[in-house]
Amino acid sequence: MTFCTLILDAPGPPLLFEEIDRFLEYDLAITLNLHYFADPDSIIGHYGDRLRYAHINCHDKPALIAAIQQNGGYSVLKTRLNIPLDDELIQAAASRTLANPLRAIAQAGVGVNHIDLQAAKRWGVAVLNTPGSNAVAVAEYVLAQTLFLSRDLNQYNTETHSGHWSKGSLPPTAQIAELTLGLVGTGCIAQTVARKAQALGMKVIATGSERFTEQRARDLGLDRRATLEQLLDEADVVSIHTPLTPQTRGLFGSAAFARMRPGSILINTARGGIIDEDQLATYMTRFPGHLKAVAIDTFAREKDQFNSPLVGIANAILTPHIAGNTRAAISQASRQIVDKIQAFGSGDIVQD
Repeated sequence: MTFCTLILDAPGPPLLFEEIDRFLEYDLAITLNLHYFADPDSIIGHYGDRLRYAHINCHDKPALIAAIQQNGGYSVLKTRLNIPLDDELIQAAASRTLANPLRAIAQAGVGVNHIDLQAAKRWGVAVLNTPGSNAVAVAEYVLAQTLFLSRDLNQYNTETHSGHWSKGSLPPTAQIAELTLGLVGTGCIAQTVARKAQALGMKVIATGSERFTEQRARDLGLDRRATLEQLLDEADVVSIHTPLTPQTRGLFGSAAFARMRPGSILINTARGGIIDEDQLATYMTRFPGHLKAVAIDTFAREKDQFNSPLVGIANAILTPHIAGNTRAAISQASRQIVDKIQAFGSGDIVQD
């Protein structure tokens, strides 16, 4: 049995070369899927026969399963773009009839909502990821949107492009140190946002799970609010940093939007589904101005299936899941996940 990794997707060059070179430094056997690269021939020319190659549309589940089985399986499936890995695929890839049944799924990033964790556990497949690798990048996105939207720069930009000199057409805005930031979730990314916001003079309040006690809040230097409702009553900017779970799905709907302060801003860099996009679009249409603006980076339907009712809604800033998409964050996630794959293959990471 050979320990081998199928790289389902990877960053483009030159960050790709950093990732592949790290695999090769560890002398790990890898197969690189070329399907998502604009110039696959240049990659083949760069590495030649030091790699094996595949051409798989990983969003076509039957094609992905067939490719895995035809190759005799892979020990690790490595991904970064949230390719859905469900029970059917995991079961097929972990079959003991394969020469190399699946032993681990490696996500170069934090979120694992696209992976059926129960199926992975059931079929004895470890799930590796890189918590914290994109925390600074996401925090910078949150603060960038906070500054941009709190100063009405989106509206001034639109007016100026239309040839209208609009200075004085809107009321003067608050400075960032006058605003209260409310964090929904208290993990690594939220903590990084809090530190950077506090450095700019913002008051930061937070709410989280039952584990976010008063003592835990003091340890993190955060001002705790026991409930989401209490946080919404006070926050000028609300930033979501909680996982998508049955409890958080649809957490932000019409009732939450109505509870938010008039003129407040909502930012979601966590997961699509936490905000009910239909209800948000309806609310912003029916009550224009109650929410000053929203910045949404994650959606219920993404990539080639993207379709959001927020498209075309005034003061809705929509970005294609790029909050963590900086060179440093991608490079760090690549390094961390390759190191974890190496450690797993060497037995230094033991599956629970």
